[in-house]
Amino acid sequence: MEELIREAEKVLPVSFEAAEEYEKHKDLMLNFVNTKMSKRKDIFSLIGGNSLQMMFDNHRHHVNFMINVFKFSMFELFVKMVPWVYRSYHNHGFTYDYFLVELETWKKAIKKFLSKPSSDEIMKTYDWLIEKHEKMIDLSKDEAVFTIKLEGKWEEKKNQFLYYILEGDFEKALKFTKKIVKRPEDLQDFYLNIIQPALYDVGNLWEQGKISVAEEHLATSIVGRIIANLYLLFSKTQKSKLKAIVTATPNEFHELGCRMVADFLEMDGWDVLYLGANVPEEELINIVKKTKPKLLAISVTMPFNITKAQRIIESLKTLGDHVPKIMVGGIAFNLMPDLYKKIGADFWAKDAKEAVEVARKIKTL
Repeated sequence: MEELIREAEKVLPVSFEAAEEYEKHKDLMLNFVNTKMSKRKDIFSLIGGNSLQMMFDNHRHHVNFMINVFKFSMFELFVKMVPWVYRSYHNHGFTYDYFLVELETWKKAIKKFLSKPSSDEIMKTYDWLIEKHEKMIDLSKDEAVFTIKLEGKWEEKKNQFLYYILEGDFEKALKFTKKIVKRPEDLQDFYLNIIQPALYDVGNLWEQGKISVAEEHLATSIVGRIIANLYLLFSKTQKSKLKAIVTATPNEFHELGCRMVADFLEMDGWDVLYLGANVPEEELINIVKKTKPKLLAISVTMPFNITKAQRIIESLKTLGDHVPKIMVGGIAFNLMPDLYKKIGADFWAKDAKEAVEVARKIKTL
């Protein structure tokens, strides 16, 4: 993996102009790839009998992710994510040959819609991916999943909670939660040692093909209901006059991470405006102008949404004296900790606990 990262960072970077042209023509290329792939006689064999929509979703994620890779030279994240994509889709029935066919089709789209100079630059990445295909398959079998190591007592409790949410049993999950969370001081441990690692496990189980998308969504929705109930257990913390806005980017539907950050900040005394998932950029900018927060915390789980965070930050930088301090977080940044600097954010936090520590520093600025 490290050798591949060093090689990719050395040979694959493209010019700003090529990255911009790739982004400008993304819809034309995406439609071309979808059309060509769906017309293949062997397509359902290649995608393991899955729906064409599942393939289309992968293509959309691919083009948006590659935009981020090219614009921010995210080749470390790129090399780390490709085996994950191979593993996830193969575990859901896609053949490994599908990836080769898909990449060759993207090459045709790039050649058709981009100028020759840009095409030549971008094509290096796709040729490199095809060359490393077997290596990516090998890496995908390493089962390098996103996990959080816990002490024995917490591991057992997390597994019990995980069982309840996978069974879809909200009542048992809530009853179990209330046995552990009896005081406000218990909440942080419950979030960090049970909820967060349990959600990682849910994602890993989907990735491994052991649960369906519906089961993943059911488990996640139960966790959301648990968090809402916990919020009602405690009296309001005395708030300062400092406001914080916590949100996910447009097109980002993973909101439980930023919900935990919002709760942690509120327990630490911040006046928190929690906006949730998929907030349109214009609406977010408007509420920042209206409320003038000291802190804006933006969550990005999926790497293909990083450009959306960057655009928000660029827009905010034009507000002059009313620009809040901007903190980002989420799996995308945990995989590449220096990335926050490239998109113009002021701070990065790996989890909700660290977000509070960063926020306390911001209070003094």
